[in-house]
Amino acid sequence: MMRENKILGHTLKEIRINCNLKERDVYETIMSRAHLYQIEKNQQMPSWGIVTSILQKFTMSLAEFEYIHNNYQLDSIQQVIQDFKAIKTSTNSHAINALIEKINSLIKNEKNDFLMDVSYVLKALNTFQQEQNFKRSREIVKPVWNRLEKKDAWFYNDLLLITNILYAFDDLTIQHIFERLVVYINKYKNFNTSKELYINIHYNYAICLRNTTTEIDKMEINLKKSKEAANQINDVITVLSCRYYLAEILWHKGNKEKAMEEVKQVFTVLKILEESELLIDKQNDWIEVSGMSLENIF
Repeated sequence: MMRENKILGHTLKEIRINCNLKERDVYETIMSRAHLYQIEKNQQMPSWGIVTSILQKFTMSLAEFEYIHNNYQLDSIQQVIQDFKAIKTSTNSHAINALIEKINSLIKNEKNDFLMDVSYVLKALNTFQQEQNFKRSREIVKPVWNRLEKKDAWFYNDLLLITNILYAFDDLTIQHIFERLVVYINKYKNFNTSKELYINIHYNYAICLRNTTTEIDKMEINLKKSKEAANQINDVITVLSCRYYLAEILWHKGNKEKAMEEVKQVFTVLKILEESELLIDKQNDWIEVSGMSLENIF
């Protein structure tokens, strides 16, 4: 949340002065001079309409204003969202546990459904990494879907959660959920971080199809979409993960030489990046898929 309302006016005044705007430049066509004076002195809280009109005079978004008003920091929930999106894979156990701890600290002071849901998703990731199957993870994220399925519309934070629990749905339901997610993500196509949602939904949907041999072409299509979008924002880890799973598809289709070449490149880059947990995870996957030993890979 932003800092106390009592200093909202101070922030507006500081920005006005830094923009080299006189009082008249701001209040004209919006309010009286006396009204602006009362706002900047924190004697009166401005309405939503007035705040947005003032920010238009500053050529500033509400998100940037909130960031400045919060001493050039993200608020606690936005910081959690940023940390959550940075995790990328279930192998990043250190970051997962650190974020669970941070959320536990936040919800001690104030209950928040979204933060609780993020915590469930993180715990489910940990469980999957330990057990290498989704059985218990599905149980852990049930409360998340129980809350979100009742909503008539999904907003950004809802989409962020649902794209990370696609494994919770059965084969018949997942296609319907995926199609509904795509509709909502398209609505956010001009929103700042919509690209990340696009990457996640196609990647996670592809992984859900991994053990269904009849869906290998659909898996390939979604991995390529995720990889292309991840390339555009330099999301190296997702690009490498997509390349690895595309190599698995090459192997299953009989192009084993090309698959081996791609896997070696992915493993080499992961080693250079010191992504040891992700490297070990993918090496174990490859041993299972190919029946090869590590010695035969390199």
